[in-house]
Amino acid sequence: MGKVVKLRDPKKLLSARREARTVPLMILMILLESVAIVLFYTPADVVSGGVTGIGMLLGYATGDLIPTWVVIVVVNIPLLVWAYRDLSKRFVLYTALLTFLFSAGIAVLKALVAKYHIPAPFDTSDTAWRFVSAMFGAMVMGFCGAMVVRLGGSTGGTDIVALMLNRKTSFPMGSLAMCVNMVIAFSLGILQAVQSGDFRIGVEGCALSVIALGVQSIVFNNMMLGMNRNKTLFIISEHWNEIAPEVLKLHRGVTLIPCKGAFTNRDKTLVYILAKTNELTKIRKIVREHDEHAIVSIVDTREVLGKGFSPVN
Repeated sequence: MGKVVKLRDPKKLLSARREARTVPLMILMILLESVAIVLFYTPADVVSGGVTGIGMLLGYATGDLIPTWVVIVVVNIPLLVWAYRDLSKRFVLYTALLTFLFSAGIAVLKALVAKYHIPAPFDTSDTAWRFVSAMFGAMVMGFCGAMVVRLGGSTGGTDIVALMLNRKTSFPMGSLAMCVNMVIAFSLGILQAVQSGDFRIGVEGCALSVIALGVQSIVFNNMMLGMNRNKTLFIISEHWNEIAPEVLKLHRGVTLIPCKGAFTNRDKTLVYILAKTNELTKIRKIVREHDEHAIVSIVDTREVLGKGFSPVN
């Protein structure tokens, strides 16, 4: 009898290839976040959010006797153990890997900066350049953080706590992060005021941290939504049977929904379309050519998963 050859599962093979592309990109993003903390945030004397911000705050308070990377590791270990029971194993394993790399990246970069006296990219003794340094750090942190989340990972900390609370109590994830970050920023202001003996320095440090956290959040949210936003279109037209085939030619799906006008009591057909922003001009042109009196409602759509849009992860 001939030897039986087992064929590989194409779905598993595709998943393995996707992971092979995903992991290096996540690692790159995490290392860039380490650079942002050490070379942009720290020279500007501002804090990031979450557990990293707590670690930075303790580092500033103790003259780096309690390093940021140590706090990140110590706090995340019990959180990861807690999350392993309830959250996706893939998510937890990736988060553990990325947390370790993030901590190691901060530790190694700080050691290199101290050993070789590597200067900060900006002269943060000048208030204007201090602001620029904080903004650069915020943009890098926001961009890289969003990329990591979109790829299915996380740097742990408050992300884990927020996910667990959201699953068990429907607690808004953004609210927890915002509360923690505000407490960290105000704590930095108090610390700097006490250390310098000048409350104005504390106010400046607090304000700059709040602005940086705000910019980081804006960049993060915009990256999560995607640069090419999605739109939902509802079209009411007597010429729906002419409009729908033209939209289909754009390789966009069209759903026809039977409905009835409340005023006319006449049966109508509602044309439902999911499209990308750069396709709106073409769809408007199609509608205008076939029915100038059509009613078109265009609604911003946070995210669309599936064929033709973002993959379902």
